[in-house]
Amino acid sequence: MATVAPGIVPQAFDAFVRKQAVADVIVNIVLTGGINYLLTRKLDAVPLVLPFGNSAPNLAGTAIAIAVLMSILLTLIVFAITVSQRKAGRIVPGLPATVRSGAILAKLVGKHLAITLIPAIVLTVLAGKFAPETRMSPVVFVLLATAIAGTAAWFMSQSTTRATLKLG
Repeated sequence: MATVAPGIVPQAFDAFVRKQAVADVIVNIVLTGGINYLLTRKLDAVPLVLPFGNSAPNLAGTAIAIAVLMSILLTLIVFAITVSQRKAGRIVPGLPATVRSGAILAKLVGKHLAITLIPAIVLTVLAGKFAPETRMSPVVFVLLATAIAGTAAWFMSQSTTRATLKLG
């Protein structure tokens, strides 16, 4: 098992899961809110959806970008942090240093892509069909985008952290 460095008190796994999820939500809300604010601050209104290929800010396109980027980046980062913390003995149960995690990680990224990308694509198709002219203020757009990012971060972070229990 993992060797605990002197002076380090291992943290219970459930406590680590919650702490990690809260930190991920905060980081993703700040990043998503900041980026989308910078992109839309000078606009009068932001559309719900735009035709495919149009790169202007819109909620449907942003939801797809959040789904793809967060599924890949958040999963890779949180998984690596959790595995390294378990191997260092900072989280109970520990993990032997020899454990490899590639197969579980690839499966997890695929699962998160499916769970987040399918609803984002459905939102895009439905918005294009039923509300193609809907527009919102940049503030409402930023709030909706950060809510999507925060919710996705909460669930993906917990899923990713708990997936490391399948190791070792």
